[in-house]
Amino acid sequence: MSVPISLSPGRPLTAHRAELPADTPLYRVHRKRFSSTAFNPRPAGIFMGGRFDGTPEDPYPYLYAARTPEAAVADTLLSATTFNPDGLRLVPPAVVVDRQLTQVRTADPLLLIDLTTAASLHAVGASSELVFSEDFVRARIWSSVLRENNPWAQGLLWPSRFRHGDHLVVLFGDRCAPHILIEHTNWPLAARVNELLAGLSAEVPLPRPPTRNFDDFFKSHFLEICRILNARQNDWELAQDAASRAFEIAYRKWAEVSEHPNPVAWVAFTGRRILNRAYQKLASRPERPLNESDTGRPCDGLDVAPTMVDKIALYIAIGNLTRDKRECLVMHYVYGYAVNEIAELLNIPPGTVKSRLSAARKDLKDSLGYDFREGGTR
Repeated sequence: MSVPISLSPGRPLTAHRAELPADTPLYRVHRKRFSSTAFNPRPAGIFMGGRFDGTPEDPYPYLYAARTPEAAVADTLLSATTFNPDGLRLVPPAVVVDRQLTQVRTADPLLLIDLTTAASLHAVGASSELVFSEDFVRARIWSSVLRENNPWAQGLLWPSRFRHGDHLVVLFGDRCAPHILIEHTNWPLAARVNELLAGLSAEVPLPRPPTRNFDDFFKSHFLEICRILNARQNDWELAQDAASRAFEIAYRKWAEVSEHPNPVAWVAFTGRRILNRAYQKLASRPERPLNESDTGRPCDGLDVAPTMVDKIALYIAIGNLTRDKRECLVMHYVYGYAVNEIAELLNIPPGTVKSRLSAARKDLKDSLGYDFREGGTR
């Protein structure tokens, strides 16, 4: 059993400083429905909450992260697990189903209270129990005293319980600038969890997907990938080319891709990267005006309003949307993907999909003079 943390001493606690430079990568494990950069405003309860959460007495918003993805996963998933008779920590698969691992980056430098060494702990009259004990109630009290005595501090830095040499971070939302963190990239947690837990005698017993045959996979999903890529680029020929090249890469890496939780999303992500490279090359060329040579371009599914009088105006307006907005709009309203499905296929948060859909609808309304979902009057 963990030793209870002694109460913080009455003397002023002048802490050591640790600085995180701007553009420092941090890693978070969080529910998919929550933004990766959102601070939690809910104060901890007596029996609920994390080590350094805000409290009703000191109700600051907080955000936890880690300096490495391994520490983020280990300290999130292993705190409540124990070893089984075989010497292995088994994490319930349900814990990772709706979570993702996200890398964020700091927009500005951050000053943190350093609790990573014996000297830095001694400076505030503490011991390693402050950062390792499961007595979170007293840890939160200590955190509040540290905040009061060090008004410059924007958060705390302390060592990981499970990864020697790795560090964890909590940021104080009331002392950080808005948008202090910028989302960089994310992964479904299930796709990487066992890789990141390697060496810790821990694993998540995820079900192995059935072996897939590449030929069947290609026949079933090639057109779907073409449509997804066409939604982004609005160029059917280029979308087909990018889809073909993405499937070629998938074929070479089929042992890896076939084990992915969502192979379609893997190929779509690869195809989008190919499109981005092609777009950079095309961006310097003047756009070709719509003319008779365009009549041979497949446009099945691009007509989102069959009863609308002016379909050409809508087609042009959709084509003038930015790629991010057009991609989400066409996937949702033309191909019928739900918001969560789009988020998984494009590897972006559902909230981002919703904001792009809202912005696309506004742009179309500004361009057309009416809501495309209700039809026109011309």
